[in-house]
Amino acid sequence: MYKVLLIAALVPALVLAQTPVRQCPNGAGLPATVDINGCTGSPCPIQNNAPIVAHGWDIVSPVDTATLTAYISVRLLGLEVPFPIPEELVDACEAGTPPGTCPVSAGDVFDYTLDHPGMELPVAGVTVQVEVGLTAADGSAVTCVAFDAQILA
Repeated sequence: MYKVLLIAALVPALVLAQTPVRQCPNGAGLPATVDINGCTGSPCPIQNNAPIVAHGWDIVSPVDTATLTAYISVRLLGLEVPFPIPEELVDACEAGTPPGTCPVSAGDVFDYTLDHPGMELPVAGVTVQVEVGLTAADGSAVTCVAFDAQILA
């Protein structure tokens, strides 16, 4: 009986454990659930030059699109810090969404995973604002999450 109670007590914690994110300035919709490197607080600790894995579940597309393009934006004190996304990760239909996701129709629900190998940032020991998002073929925003990250040396 105690095992059942322990499992019942842990399940809600596992379901609710997600990365705290906010809507991006572009107004794009948020995924229902987000996990970035297992982070559950803010700012998220991100090791410099270490992989970044971001999962977004239950993204609802606001538009019809044949393609999904991934992007990352990093800002420090409002200034853009270069953080190019590897070319092989830009096409989110090929890298990041389940096979058969694209083309996407308005109202379709899908999941996305960004598995970034990491890169050396010119800053460490500071908190930056990060945006991870997807755009449609016409450039309109499909989804975007914003979060604070502390860059660790």
